[in-house]
Amino acid sequence: MNNTKYTSQRLKDYSLWYYFRYYPSNGRLLQKLYEKGEREDADVIFKDIEHLLQEDEIIKAKIDNYLFRNKNFRYIRQKMREKLFPSEKVEKYLEPMIESGESILDEIWLRKKIQNFATRGKSRSYIFYNLWETSADREILEWLLSEYFPVGEWENIRREYDKIISSKPELLNSREGKQKITQKLISKWFKYDEVKTIVLN
Repeated sequence: MNNTKYTSQRLKDYSLWYYFRYYPSNGRLLQKLYEKGEREDADVIFKDIEHLLQEDEIIKAKIDNYLFRNKNFRYIRQKMREKLFPSEKVEKYLEPMIESGESILDEIWLRKKIQNFATRGKSRSYIFYNLWETSADREILEWLLSEYFPVGEWENIRREYDKIISSKPELLNSREGKQKITQKLISKWFKYDEVKTIVLN
């Protein structure tokens, strides 16, 4: 592995190539310069090209892209943090959307996600927790989940129940075994009353 540090000129060329190739955060760019060259050279070069950097515009563009892809605020914050964008700048851009009281999640996308989760045997509570983030999300999610689960989650519970007993049929032979089945289903966030009805019948 070659650990030779770049010369000052090569480091400057690299800094411009990396920036216009990836449009990183200022923090990520400086991190890469520290990796490739001497720290003193990196600081000088960063200061020299700082007037070219447009971090605010990059933040807006990246967040807009995430929103276009129907990513929620939790996902956006995580990804922007991983890319070393300043959280205060990210929040400044997200704040008007949060305060608007409108969900950023698309109804068609939500329907597909709910169906995907449900066909994988996920409970209503699990689906809600994984998709909900704001009060506006709550309203549209409650509506869509009520539409998808109009009479409860019997079908999904039954499906998961059948999976458990097909792999461990001996659990049906004792009270303790049925308790284990119940615990497994409750751990998947299914309602206790519905789980109990299926397990005990």
